[in-house]
Amino acid sequence: MLRTWKKSCLTALPCVFAFSQLHGAVMDSVPDAGREAPVAAQDCYINAFKAKIVPERIRSFAMPADGIVSNWIPAEGRVRKDAIIATVNEDEIEMERRDLEVKIMKDRIAKKEELSELEKQLEEMKFYSSLSREEREYASKQPEGGQKAEQSLKEKIELVKKELTMVEDKPRLEFRKTEEKYILRMPFDGKLQYQFSFPRDDSTSLYLDAASSIATVCDDSAYYITISITDPDLTRLPPESLYLAVPMSDGSSLKGTFAFKRVEKNTSSGGDLLAYFFRLPPEEHERAHAMLGSNCTARLYYSPPGEVIRLNKIRLASSPEGRKCSSWQELLEKMHPDLELVVSGETELIVRKK
Repeated sequence: MLRTWKKSCLTALPCVFAFSQLHGAVMDSVPDAGREAPVAAQDCYINAFKAKIVPERIRSFAMPADGIVSNWIPAEGRVRKDAIIATVNEDEIEMERRDLEVKIMKDRIAKKEELSELEKQLEEMKFYSSLSREEREYASKQPEGGQKAEQSLKEKIELVKKELTMVEDKPRLEFRKTEEKYILRMPFDGKLQYQFSFPRDDSTSLYLDAASSIATVCDDSAYYITISITDPDLTRLPPESLYLAVPMSDGSSLKGTFAFKRVEKNTSSGGDLLAYFFRLPPEEHERAHAMLGSNCTARLYYSPPGEVIRLNKIRLASSPEGRKCSSWQELLEKMHPDLELVVSGETELIVRKK
């Protein structure tokens, strides 16, 4: 295994030297296989990962039905939470709102009439119960009485009163659910990007088909560099000791510190993956926002809590023992039994004394 790795390393040797010079770690400064070089509080490069820049939250809006989009607003700058960013089929929504008000009024009148009739029945029942036997014989109307009948009537009255309070609340709640699909509002403070071309004339109707994208909004309160880590040796490291750096074309880099990790669905394979999120500082938010949706390469670094030793992999693999061993752990046990492996990087083994 180490012989195969050695061949691949030697083939890519110019790249390895270029990478080492870029990070200020020239290969000649790395210890040979038989020497130890303690390094205290120095960050160690581990490997490069495919990464993405993501905001705190993101949400996309699509057309709920075929129709006309209106009431869009300028997307420059930040947009406040609950601001209307677009309306779909505004005339139809307004008509449904008017129909709702008429229905609520009719239902309220009907329930009040029902309540009034039940209260009238209860009054007659109480009046009849208060009459003497002789007076009841001459009563023009003799409603069914009794304690059970009176209690049942009281319960019906209480039920109608509760229904009366819901005459307005329930249909309005249902309408708001429908309205949320057609009147699009910012779910949080953040930035807005429309996914359609604006007509040159504002008076021109903008027609879109159902499921067409309308807008994407993001919560710009925080931005993260995110990578997926599958190597169990890396997942065992304290995540707070890791950070990411995305090199930029101007020679600078976006540096993210560990924020959290979580299991996410892998959209390509359908399985699960362990995603690490590294928070970017506020001063980098503008650059991060410009990189949303684009793929980039991030370099993972390890900040050891104490003194570590860095052993060059090429020199280890070139040693006589390296030709016999099938793993770095086996080679380390033979050549440096007093050392334990912390993590295997792209070009170095990071070890410490036992």
